[in-house]
Amino acid sequence: MRLKRISIRFDKRYYSFSKTTNVLTPYWLTLSLNRGERVSLPIVFGGRQKQRIEGAFRSEWQFTTVEMVKRKGEWYAHFVLRKTVELADKPETIVAIDRGEVNLAVAVAMSKSNSNKPMRGHFWEGEEVKRIRGLYNHIGRRLQEKKLIKKVKELKGREKRKVNQRLHIIANQVIEYVKRFSKLIIVMENLNGIRRNFKKSKKLNKRFRSLPFRKLQTIIEYKANLEGIEVRYLVKKETRNTSKTCYRCGHVVKVKGRTFKCSNCEMEYDRDLNACINIAHRVMSSMGWGSCEPPNQHMGR
Repeated sequence: MRLKRISIRFDKRYYSFSKTTNVLTPYWLTLSLNRGERVSLPIVFGGRQKQRIEGAFRSEWQFTTVEMVKRKGEWYAHFVLRKTVELADKPETIVAIDRGEVNLAVAVAMSKSNSNKPMRGHFWEGEEVKRIRGLYNHIGRRLQEKKLIKKVKELKGREKRKVNQRLHIIANQVIEYVKRFSKLIIVMENLNGIRRNFKKSKKLNKRFRSLPFRKLQTIIEYKANLEGIEVRYLVKKETRNTSKTCYRCGHVVKVKGRTFKCSNCEMEYDRDLNACINIAHRVMSSMGWGSCEPPNQHMGR
């Protein structure tokens, strides 16, 4: 059997990494192999990776492990770095982030000092992610019909990279939004098992399950942690009926279309932002911050 991918992980006991004055490359990785054998390898980084590595040499990060991966005859070094950050001891702002099929992410912020009026709501559309998934799914079916299995696998890798790139763009915009506020925490719904529990029509199930909600949450979390922002997850029972409950009067209704219409107080509001406000409101109540009023709506691009 021929292995197409080989992976070997080294912890700090079995590797060293240094910066030199070598003309070829200043970065050299030395690995300790079996029977005391050692091998030194020149390492070349891209621009963004180089900035992170330079930060590690300045003690902004700590080197932990390195994984050597062989793909298509070439070796790659994957460095795992750790950074210690200080989280807000007593948060004064809650930023609730919800997800939906049309809006991949919706955020609203509430401050303890002005708990009756949330900050400006913000939307991030998921149309581009759906377009990428739909396009590559169509091309993949055509390739399968022609029995070009190798091309199908290559296509999946390309699709994954494009989707991840889009998710990183959205996550960066989310972090820029939340950084407007001080002493904050981010609150999101725990989405473990959401795909298994989502049961609608076959067409809607396919569309919903193609959206990478959990992946986006993971990216937002690690980017937030790097900024010293804590992320908390609410369990399912804490977010029960957030999409069906009127944030103003608490009445539960059946939602149709993109607008939430309350049959009790006659309020009309964006359905995703209404759900997001309910999540934030419940966290507020649990922290004793009072009630809330609707924020202005703003569509993020």
